[in-house]
Amino acid sequence: MNDTITSSSPAFVRRSGGFYSSPLLALRGLAAFAFVLAALLDFKNTIDLLVWFFSIYVFFDGAYALAVAAGHSPGSTLNRIAIAFKGVIGILAGIVAISLFLRGGSMTTILLTVFVWVALAGVIEGVWVFKMVKNKELLLIVGSGAYLALAVALQFMFAVAPSEGTAVYNWIIIGFSAAFGLGMLIMSWLLRRSMMA
Repeated sequence: MNDTITSSSPAFVRRSGGFYSSPLLALRGLAAFAFVLAALLDFKNTIDLLVWFFSIYVFFDGAYALAVAAGHSPGSTLNRIAIAFKGVIGILAGIVAISLFLRGGSMTTILLTVFVWVALAGVIEGVWVFKMVKNKELLLIVGSGAYLALAVALQFMFAVAPSEGTAVYNWIIIGFSAAFGLGMLIMSWLLRRSMMA
């Protein structure tokens, strides 16, 4: 049986178990913008806010991915494993981030935990979409690749940020979160539009 999804978006969503549903993508985007707003209102505590927003987000996202892998039919066994692995690393990343924060871990270590998760999640989602999707949903591949590229770029920037102070980290985090949120909302809109076509 061919696991490749064609340009039929409703079929794609059904086969993905909601892994790439329009509402879930929109929720990701709104959560990112909620963090941006909170960080701008309390700029000095951006790192603290990041830890809690990130942890809540990855716990939810991880639990959802595990539920999808266990309760739906996302395709082959390999696809199930990939989705389950994404869920596990998300939950672990949340636990690590909270543990580092509560134990007084360095800002760099906490941020690298966040962006390592972003990079791994981007790779998993990108590979999964690449194998499963054709035509209209190609935009989802672009979306996954975009935030993976951002993660790599931001990790490079961290090499120079320590000498510039905490404010640089804060603006990098806020900028990344805004870009991620916008990307998720655009992907949600494109998927919803293609489903209505």
